[in-house]
Formats: sequence, structure tokens, C-alpha cells
Amino acid sequence: MPIPIKPVHSLDLHAELFDGPSMEGLGLSDIQIQLLGVSQTPRKAEAAKLSDRYLTMLKSIDSNTDVLVTAASYVALHKDSNVCGVPTEISDNDLLAMKTAGLLTGYGRSVELTERAKLALRDHYLSIDNVNEFRKVGSWLTSKEFRDEFDVRFVANNDKLRTKGLMNAEPLDEYEVVYFEFDYPDSYSFWNKNVSFPLSLAFLDKNHKIVDIKDMEADDPKSVGPDSNSVVFVVEANKGLFKKLGIGVGDKLLLKGNKLILSKKT
Repeated sequence: MPIPIKPVHSLDLHAELFDGPSMEGLGLSDIQIQLLGVSQTPRKAEAAKLSDRYLTMLKSIDSNTDVLVTAASYVALHKDSNVCGVPTEISDNDLLAMKTAGLLTGYGRSVELTERAKLALRDHYLSIDNVNEFRKVGSWLTSKEFRDEFDVRFVANNDKLRTKGLMNAEPLDEYEVVYFEFDYPDSYSFWNKNVSFPLSLAFLDKNHKIVDIKDMEADDPKSVGPDSNSVVFVVEANKGLFKKLGIGVGDKLLLKGNKLILSKKT
């Protein structure tokens, strides 16, 4: 497949110099690669050389788990993988370029990150200073099916942790949550200022029963609160996750160690 031609004014010279397509990404056989005189030495050392533009697009794709993948055969063959939907702001040309460069695999705009892309993101995250201390690195390597329990990134049980929350943090994993504890029942409001990803909030009473669920958009300073003043616990998850898993008012979420266990209402 030919590499797409780009206008000179739109070239990212760093990407063109360091992020050129790998031979593997072009679908050539080992013999064809040898005939071309190209080294087949693994390119792991180049993981950290991706341009900022490529890293930005990879982060956007990695945080956009594809809730509905229409290709049933693809899901059957890749059931243990984290399939992501490519956001609309990433053009078809950029998507093709990333696939050709060996950063993404998949059909259409439902893709998976390759090992090269995962290594690049890992190195990028590890090099960042001044990020939220609760950030996790490389969690996409352990994508799993939901089995009635969530991973708890941290428990916010004091004013400092409750105030900071997920501000300036990396996105939550697919089944990862933050658990807030308060000292007495009330109607507690939340906002999403300085949080780069949207969230769903489950408001729980003293018996850990869900009394309301609300959504917040990314970096939204508008306050969101429950239609109840009996809230003692609040669970933050990726937006739409509770709906996706069929979790609603009346179900219970119980904290046990670093896991949050779902107990469906009967």
C-alpha cells in the first residue's frame, strides 16, 4: 500500500525523520525485506523518538475504549485485547500513517495499539514530571473482562485527597475507579475542572447502595450533585461505564481492600 502523500506545509519533520513506516507495517515478507537491503533489527530503541503529534494522537486513541465494535469476527479473534475507537478529530490520513508506521492495527477506526506504541506511551508517561501521584503506567497491557469488581486507584478519605481527586491525572483504566468517603450523609457536589477525561459518578448511601448516577464532561467547571442528601460514598468511573455494565440505582458497590465489588439488587 503506498504511503499517503502530504503537502510540504503539513509535514511534521520530526515525525518524517524518526517515525517513518516500519517494513513490518508495510506487510512485506522477510525475503522481500532482505531483497530491499533493510535491516530487520527490532526498533524498540526508537519507541521514545515518536513526535509529540504522534504521542498526542496515541494518548487520545488509548483513552477512547470502543464500547461497540460492529465487526463480530474481529472481537472473537481479539477478545483479550483493548479495542479503541479512533476519535473523529484524527483524520483518515493520520490514522493510515500510524497504521503504516506500525503503531496501530485493526480494521477501519477500531484499532489496537502495537507493542511499539505501548512502549512509546510508557516511556512518555515515565518521563512526565508534576503529574498526579496516583497515575498508573502501562495498564493497557493487562486489559481484562469485567467480573463484578473494579480496581480502585485510590481512596479519597480526607479533605486533601477529596479536593485533589483526579485533577491533572492520567485517564482511568477501563474498569478502574476512584472511591470517595465522607464523614456524614449529605448532598455532595463535584466538578471536573483540570480533569482531561469525562466521568460518571455513582452516589452511594451509608449502606453502599447507589441512590443516583450523574455524568461530567472533561474539564467542566460546572458542579454536579445527586438528587439525594443521604450520600456518604461516591465512585468516579469512566463516563458511561455504569450504563455499559448495566449498573444502576439500587445496586451496591462495596469496598474490599483495593477492589470495589458489585452487588446487584435482587
